Amino acid sequence: MTGKNKSSLFTKIFVITVIMTSLCCIITYSATMWLVPKTYSTILDENLDRTVTSLLKNVENVTPSESGLFFDEFILNQNDVLLQLFDSSGCEIEVPSRDNVTFPVSVTSGVAIESDDPAAYRATHRYLFTFADSDETYTLTVAGSAQEVNLLKDTLGEIFFVLIFMVLTVAVLASGIYSHYVTRPVLRISDASKKMAELDFSWRCEENRTDELGILAHSLNEMSQKLYAAMTELKSANEKLQKDIERERALEQAQLDFFSAVSHELKTPITIIKGQTEGMILKVGDYQDRNKYLGRSLEIINTMEGMVQEILTISRMKSSKAGLKKETIQFSKMLKQEYAAFEDLIMKKRIDWNENIFPDLYIVGEKMLIQKAVNNLVSNAIVYSPEGSAIYLNAFSENGVVQFCLENTGAHIPDSELSKVFDAFYRVEHSRNKRNGGSGLGLYIVKTILEKHQAEYSIENTKRGVLFIIRF
Repeated sequence: MTGKNKSSLFTKIFVITVIMTSLCCIITYSATMWLVPKTYSTILDENLDRTVTSLLKNVENVTPSESGLFFDEFILNQNDVLLQLFDSSGCEIEVPSRDNVTFPVSVTSGVAIESDDPAAYRATHRYLFTFADSDETYTLTVAGSAQEVNLLKDTLGEIFFVLIFMVLTVAVLASGIYSHYVTRPVLRISDASKKMAELDFSWRCEENRTDELGILAHSLNEMSQKLYAAMTELKSANEKLQKDIERERALEQAQLDFFSAVSHELKTPITIIKGQTEGMILKVGDYQDRNKYLGRSLEIINTMEGMVQEILTISRMKSSKAGLKKETIQFSKMLKQEYAAFEDLIMKKRIDWNENIFPDLYIVGEKMLIQKAVNNLVSNAIVYSPEGSAIYLNAFSENGVVQFCLENTGAHIPDSELSKVFDAFYRVEHSRNKRNGGSGLGLYIVKTILEKHQAEYSIENTKRGVLFIIRF
């Protein structure tokens, strides 16, 4: 039972509300007990100060014997006020009075005060003044009685326990009503949420409130309806998803089978070349002309080997579950190395190479893969450009985006074929690609690498040729 009470929302809110209400009332009353007497004392001192100031204005315009009337009137109007008068040498003298015509008269019997308790008087104020017939400066000290302030403190202290009892009584009653009002709709919503957790949507919350709890109840009702509809759709969607997963697995398996089949097909010509090589070694028939067949064999082997390597590269990228080994790449330096890598082929085809590469261009990615993509693009541009044409390589940064543009002139791709150039083993001109040794995998590899790096890319025909753009 105790554990249930501890976990009850009503009990928690009730206890917290009682404690907070009681503390607020106690703190408020304590502050009142401290501030009211202090404020009242300050007000009394200010009133006394104004009265004394008015007295001294009158006293300074008369002689000491004439001032007795003002001092006597002040003492009669001010109850329990202690006055002390000192001459310029600091000796206490009697305050002028109508009954005493002699002035000054020294006080020889000590300071006569009405109470031996120093706390019986509030703070003492000192005033300097002179009489009309004398240049001597006198000091008047005035101390107001603290009796009224002490009486106020005592009164507040006497009613303290009565007020505490009243505060606690009101706090308990108010907290009970407040807790019941707050927790009742919350408990109803809690019951509804339990049923929702059990996938029971046959309930409905009351929506007769206009506050946040009413909005919550309305939201739960809508959520219940939507969840019920979503679960119905989810069942059919789950079946469809299962079919999609199976189809995706079949596609992946088909892709792996495809690459395996291609690799297997490549083994046949390699075996033939191997047989030719053995024939040349053994000097059998026409194979005695080694120079002729060695050149052919080497050319075919290089082509086959390149295709196998490209297939394996794609297979590794597709099947690898590991993430990219990203690093900051000096892209400008990487691009400037491209001309040196293909300089012999560029010179052989008399291609006009033009590059405009901004310094200090940096991108983030796996350096080996980015280098492979750039090499494939540059290689394609050189191989498929006619002799005497031009290639333009530009790299720059715009709005924080590094852009790479490669345009080779004298070439053209039919517009209907542009969307297919990134497909595996696709060739725009099959015969020419075969003659140039292309495998049809170059741009497919570029596409795979760029998509893994989430880079934007596009290819388009221009007036001069074909333009490839990458945005990192």
